[in-house]
Amino acid sequence: MRSRSVRAAIAALLLAASSTAAAEAPNALTVGQGTVVASTAFTGATEIDFDGRYAYVGQMNGKYNRVNVAEGQQGGMRVYDMVGDKDTKQFSEVSYLNCPGTDNYVRTMDPAVFGGEYVLMAHHGNLCTKNTIQFDPASEKVAGYGALNGLAVVDVSDPTKPVILDAVGHSSAHTAMPHPTRPYIFVLPGGLANGTRTSGDRQVSPTAIIDASNPRDLKRVSSFQHNATGCHDLGFTADGNYAYCAGLAEVQVWDIRGANITKPVVVNTIVNPAIQFAHNAVISPDGTKLLINDEAFGFHTCQSSAADLYGSLWIYDITTPSLPVLAGKISPPAKSGPPGNYQGWVTSWCAAHNYNFVPNTNIVVSSWFAGGMTAHDITDPLSPKLVASYKPTEESVMYTAHYFGGHVVIGDMARGFEVLDIPVLREAEAAGTAKPAATGVSTRSALAAPRVDRTAQLIPTVLPARPARPAWNAGGICVLPGRI
Repeated sequence: MRSRSVRAAIAALLLAASSTAAAEAPNALTVGQGTVVASTAFTGATEIDFDGRYAYVGQMNGKYNRVNVAEGQQGGMRVYDMVGDKDTKQFSEVSYLNCPGTDNYVRTMDPAVFGGEYVLMAHHGNLCTKNTIQFDPASEKVAGYGALNGLAVVDVSDPTKPVILDAVGHSSAHTAMPHPTRPYIFVLPGGLANGTRTSGDRQVSPTAIIDASNPRDLKRVSSFQHNATGCHDLGFTADGNYAYCAGLAEVQVWDIRGANITKPVVVNTIVNPAIQFAHNAVISPDGTKLLINDEAFGFHTCQSSAADLYGSLWIYDITTPSLPVLAGKISPPAKSGPPGNYQGWVTSWCAAHNYNFVPNTNIVVSSWFAGGMTAHDITDPLSPKLVASYKPTEESVMYTAHYFGGHVVIGDMARGFEVLDIPVLREAEAAGTAKPAATGVSTRSALAAPRVDRTAQLIPTVLPARPARPAWNAGGICVLPGRI
C-alpha cells in the first residue's frame, strides 16, 4: 500500500465569482475560496467514483498514452478513505488493487440494486483477469494493449482488501455503467475507431449488456449493435427508463423500459455540429438537464479563437427525456502561458472530460485536461456562472474532477490524486435548491415555461475553422473514421 503524502495547504486567491480571475499562482484556486488539503503522487490516474465514504480511483498503465501492458507495470484501482476515524486518517490511501492494465475505468454499484458493496472495473488489457476471460469467446486482444479486454466486478466490502469476484470478456471495454435501478451492467466500446474490433471484418464492437444479479457469476444477456462507432459512456435517467449514448458525432437516446433493457430502442438522436466527440452524458440531480461534453481531441489549442466553441460542455433541456433541446453551454477555460509539450498532445487540449454535479444543485464540476478544473452554476443555462476554478501551474493533465463527500477530488494523469476543500460548494449542497423530483425524473406541469431551442444563439451557421491538429505522440490511440 502506498503511503499517504499530504502537501501543505496552499493559500487560495479569493475572488468574487463575478470578478476577473487573478493572475495565476502555484496551484491557485483562482476563483472561490479554498485549499488543497491532500494529494498522493502517481501517474496515470483515470476515473474516480465514490460510495459515501471511500473514493475509488482508476489507474492506467502509462502516463499520457495507454501503454502495452506487461508484468511489473502499473495500473489498477486505488482506494481512499474520505471520512476517516480513530484508526484511519482522512484522505488516506487504504489499499491498492494492483492490476496492470488500461484504462481500469471504475464505477461503484448501488448496494440496493446489486446486493452488496461492489465496484466494476472496465479495461483494455488487464493482467488480473487474463486467466478468467482467456476462454471467453467475446474476449479479444487489441493491438497495443497486450492483453484481453473485459469487465471485472470487485468486492469492496472490506475496502482494505478489494477482491475480484468475476470477470467477462468483451471485444472492447473502454468504460462501463451499472444501471441505476436494475442489476445490469452496460459495457461500452469507447465511441471511437478504437472501439473497432481487430478481426478482419472490422466490425464495430457492440455494447455488452451483463446480468450482474449474481456478481460472482456474471452473464452476458445481449450485445446491442448501435451506431457506427458505439458509445463512450451512458447516462441514465434516475428511474432507469432512458439512457443517453454519447459517442463520435452523435448522442443516441435509448428507451430501455421493461424488456427494452436488453434490447434498447433508439428513439432520438442528438447531432450537434460543433461537437467533435461526445464523450459523456451526465444528468443533473433534478433530472431537467443533460450535459454532453466535447472531448475535442487533437483539434483544440486552449488559445485559439475557436476556443469558445470547440471542447465545450453543452447543456440540454430534458424535461421531456426523449426530446432533448439545446439550452446552453460552458466554454473551455483558456490555458495561459506558453504551450508546453506533454508527450505531444496534452497541452493542446482544454476540452471537457469527466464531470459531475454537486448534489441537490445546478453546479457542475468538470476537468478540462490542461485547462484545470472549474465549477459552474447552470441554473440559467444561457449564462453559466463560474463558482470556482483550479489550475496547477506545473505539469498537470486533469482526467477527472468530481465533487464527492464535501470535497472536489481530482484524478490527474501527471500528478495523481488530489483533494480540494472549496466551502462555497459545500454550502451550495447544504442549501439544496435543485433537489431530485420524487420520481427521480423531472415532470412538466401545464404551468411550466415552454422549452426554447437555443441552437441558433449558440451555434453559428458557419462554424469557425478548427485549429490545426498537433503532432501526435507515437502510440496515440485515437483514429478518426468518417461518419457512417
